Amino acid sequence: MAMLSSLKPFAHEYFCTLVPEFKTRWQSGNQAGCTFPEIANPSSVGERWASYVLGACKSERDPRTLGIWARQVAVSYTTLCESCRLIDVQPRYARDFARVLRLLITPSFDCRQLATFLDISDRRTLWSILQRAGFGDHPPSSPQVSVTTFLENQQFISQENPGLRILCRIFAAMQL
Repeated sequence: MAMLSSLKPFAHEYFCTLVPEFKTRWQSGNQAGCTFPEIANPSSVGERWASYVLGACKSERDPRTLGIWARQVAVSYTTLCESCRLIDVQPRYARDFARVLRLLITPSFDCRQLATFLDISDRRTLWSILQRAGFGDHPPSSPQVSVTTFLENQQFISQENPGLRILCRIFAAMQL
């Protein structure tokens, strides 16, 4: 598994030239020709898992099942689940984490309408996602929640998790 000290060159190498252009275009709503950040050649389990999360974030539709998420990132269901387990994350928590993160990075997304953009069928599921996302019983009262705030307050994944740390570095570099 990659040591945290080895992640600094990783984040720099992949995102320093991409971040300013991406951030400007993405936040303005102009995604034409805008490449979403990706980890081109993951070299650890944490990087591979983070690349799967970033792949879910690119989905046009809510990746409401592990199967849909696996197809989105072009891996088998088993590969996706094993990647989650290898970094000590329950696959369903990783899925819901990616679902919320996907919404938060969507330009002009209003967090107060969170339930509208998740493909869910009952209040218990919504309540569970809101709780683990760190929002309490109800969607946030402000229209915008920063990705950094979400990453710090979410309860899907341990803060010490190597995959989460990689994502934190990526989004910190992007200042989203």
